[in-house]
Amino acid sequence: MNYIPPALQLGAADTWQRLLQVAMEHRASDIHLEPHASGLTARVRIDGVLVAATHIGAAPIDAALKDSLRSYIKISASMDIAQQRLPQDGHWLAKLPNNGTQDCRIASMPTAMGEKLVIRLLANNSQCTPLAQLGYNTDQLATLHSSLRAPHGLILMTGPTGCGKTTSIYSALQTLDLAHINVCTIEDPVELLLTQVHQIQVNETAGLSFTAALRAILRQDPDVIVVGEIRDKTSAHMAVQAAQTGHLVISTLHANNAPQAITRLIHMGVAAVDLTSSIQLITAQRLLRELCPMCKEPTALTPLQAQVWHHNGLAVPEFVYQPPHKPTECLACINGYMGRFGIYQMLAMTTTLGQACLHHGDEQSLQTAATQSGTHTLAHNALQRISQGSTSWQEALRHVTLEVAQ
Repeated sequence: MNYIPPALQLGAADTWQRLLQVAMEHRASDIHLEPHASGLTARVRIDGVLVAATHIGAAPIDAALKDSLRSYIKISASMDIAQQRLPQDGHWLAKLPNNGTQDCRIASMPTAMGEKLVIRLLANNSQCTPLAQLGYNTDQLATLHSSLRAPHGLILMTGPTGCGKTTSIYSALQTLDLAHINVCTIEDPVELLLTQVHQIQVNETAGLSFTAALRAILRQDPDVIVVGEIRDKTSAHMAVQAAQTGHLVISTLHANNAPQAITRLIHMGVAAVDLTSSIQLITAQRLLRELCPMCKEPTALTPLQAQVWHHNGLAVPEFVYQPPHKPTECLACINGYMGRFGIYQMLAMTTTLGQACLHHGDEQSLQTAATQSGTHTLAHNALQRISQGSTSWQEALRHVTLEVAQ
């Protein structure tokens, strides 16, 4: 029965409003409500890292509200509060004190200590970041814009979950002449509603899979097709085929770097000759936390670190920056970092890369061909941003391998 006593409901609503307000003020992307023996703990993900909600000013959750807070959120998201033994998903347009709303996606999960909730705070339509503000350098932007202007072909954006691939795609679509072309997307889920873009939400329960949606889109006279993710052999073949038949196809793929994306597609059964004729551009990306300009501290490089700059063909800086050693009362940042930016590897299909793809197809051969074509690694770009004082050595190591010459 979906019932909460009025006194506890009021307490749960107030607790949620305070938690949501603090999370939004600190640009959190997710709120985690985690059960333990004596109650419920809230953590928020800020710039990709989980921190205790109390660390950013939220009050501890009253143990008496443990169950009522979860029930309040689940009811608001049209979830079944009686079902706590199976995962559930819900959606909620939460009201804010200023009469605004926050789009929330809720996922529940049963654990040994009780039910855990994760609330994803989805970006509003007005928050679509311009492509030029995502961290691409001038050359990378020019390469990406050139590929987006192509009449057909495949653009792949690769990287781990949470590295900003979807944001990059949304921002890229905003650069197109949407008034004069037909853009269709297949997403799971639709995270941002775009004007003049026809977005399809995958619904496996109803039989609308990525593959089924892609087949339907091909009969909708599309100019640009966005496939949220290439997940299997069928979707890989269909995306490549669409790119070869007069459509610009943009999609994502889980791969550690750009050359590895080609290897993954070959392992999915896509012929190398089809890849060389369809691929326009492959990008790999990571999101790095940006050092707070108010409290970052200079530090000298160790001899071993200096070798990494030499190994990547870069000038060794006199010093780099790091977050402060001691806790500070800086109001602008969290643990010495404020915001995130992207680093990118851009791999365009060239004759050299095409030959390596046709004759070898292994990752090492493709990486060598990419280097010969002038493609820099993610590590190279991370080191450049460290030299510029944008991020720290420690933060870069969380995302890329910084190799030393043997």
